[in-house]
Amino acid sequence: MIAVFDLDGTLIDSMPSFSAVMKSIPAEAGFPADDKLVNTVTPLGYQKTAEYYVAMGVPGTAESIVRTIEQRLYREYSETISLKPGVAAYLNQLKEHGARLFVLTASPHMMTDTCLKRNGVFALFEQVWSVDDYGITKTEVALFNALAERIGCRPEEIHYFDDNLTAIRTANQAGLITYGVFDRHPEVLRKELQEISQHFVATFEELIV
Repeated sequence: MIAVFDLDGTLIDSMPSFSAVMKSIPAEAGFPADDKLVNTVTPLGYQKTAEYYVAMGVPGTAESIVRTIEQRLYREYSETISLKPGVAAYLNQLKEHGARLFVLTASPHMMTDTCLKRNGVFALFEQVWSVDDYGITKTEVALFNALAERIGCRPEEIHYFDDNLTAIRTANQAGLITYGVFDRHPEVLRKELQEISQHFVATFEELIV
C-alpha cells in the first residue's frame, strides 16, 4: 500500500490555530474572514495564500504576509499542536504491514517537520513533502501527477488522506483513491466530504485493527 497524508486537520489537530491565523490577517485589514475563506486558502500553501490576500487588497507584500503567517504559527507547531487520536497507532500499523508512507502538505517544512518530529512520527515517512517542493498547489491535478511520478507509481495506486474538500476533489480528478478525513466540519461540509470521497474517516481510531 502507498499511503499519502495531508498534515493539517488530517494527521494533526492544527486547524483551530491555523484557521485563527489565516483569518486574522485579512480581518485586521478590515476584510471579511470566515471558514469559507480558510477552506479556500488551506490547499494553497503560505506563498499562494499571501498572494491571494494581496489580490484581495490586504496591505503589504506577499513576502511580508508569509513572514507574518510563519511568525504567528511557528510556536504552535513547535510546542503545542498534537497528533489526532489514533494517528500514531494507525501509521505504525501500516508500517508494520509494509506500507510506504508519505506526507504532502500545504504547510512549509519549518512547520511540518518540526511538528512531526516532536510528535515522534517523522521517521515513519519515506518522504515528507510540502507543496513548496513542487511549486504547484493542491488545486491542480498536475500536483498529484507529479507526486505519483516522484513516488514511482501510478496515481491510482495512491491512497490519499485529506480533510480539505478542494484537495479531495482534485485528487479524485487525478485518479487517486481518496479518504476524506473528518475535522470539525459543519454538518453540511461533512456530508459533502462523505459524498465526494471514496472512503470516509471519522477518526483514525476506527481504522486500527
